[in-house]
Amino acid sequence: MSIEGYSVTPALVERVRQGGWDPEHDAGDRRNRDALAARGYWQAFQLVKKEVEKVIAGENPAALVRAVHNDWYRELFQPSVTAGLLEAGSLAGYRNIPVYLRGSRYVPPRWEAVRDGMPAFFDLLEKEPEPSVRAVLGHWLFGYIHPYPDGNGRMARFLMNVMLASGGYPWTVVRIRDRKAYLSALDRASTGMDIHPFATFIVHRVQWRLERHDLTFPAPKESFVLERDIVFFYGQDGEAWVRCAISGEALDNHFQGDGKDKLEVFRANRPVIEQEVRRKYISGDTEVDGSILIRSDDLPA
Repeated sequence: MSIEGYSVTPALVERVRQGGWDPEHDAGDRRNRDALAARGYWQAFQLVKKEVEKVIAGENPAALVRAVHNDWYRELFQPSVTAGLLEAGSLAGYRNIPVYLRGSRYVPPRWEAVRDGMPAFFDLLEKEPEPSVRAVLGHWLFGYIHPYPDGNGRMARFLMNVMLASGGYPWTVVRIRDRKAYLSALDRASTGMDIHPFATFIVHRVQWRLERHDLTFPAPKESFVLERDIVFFYGQDGEAWVRCAISGEALDNHFQGDGKDKLEVFRANRPVIEQEVRRKYISGDTEVDGSILIRSDDLPA
């Protein structure tokens, strides 16, 4: 199992098994931790996309999410199970421990309340006729209940996008630059019962996706990061710079880059690569932080 230059190797599994895993102090462990999270997100995202297709075809979005959300959660953390960081049983069902949110005044309900809270949540979601209300309140209430020990934000954003799809809205991301405003609005909704700042935040993000955007590459400033086996470069949308990347695996598999200088391979194939990046950007198929990553699977065989 690998994702864009990262691997769950036998050495990593053995390091975890022997108790040497220390992502707080070891840079290599931090990179592997981030890679496991990225791989898990990608796996879960594949399932979510299938549900979006069903919703667009007319199926009930809330009923679908009720049926499959635990599958999304298992995919999010399956790479950590493979690496030995988590027990497989920890992905079965909702949390049975208290949770606390770093930097927030809000404390989620006791774990005993989650078993009743989640069915009630989905009952309300299924009864709500307005897709935009399902998206905003669904996201917030999922996070308010906080049914899992970790990953609740990612799960809530998956749910939000399925609800948005039911109203014909595009896939919408929360950019890293907006993280402080996003969390502040959620905190205000949860502690002050004031949903307006969060609703406004989501509306602005959806409006951005509905606006006309384009991506050009006047000065890509390409660079190759050896330890990640990725070529980074930049596109421009109006005044905003957008970070873009293509994996070494994609360069090897589709542009005969194996054993060659990756920057030279990138430069020789820039028009094709930039066309694919532009396609993903305009369609909103971005990473969690709004950047664009071209994987091997993104390119035609």
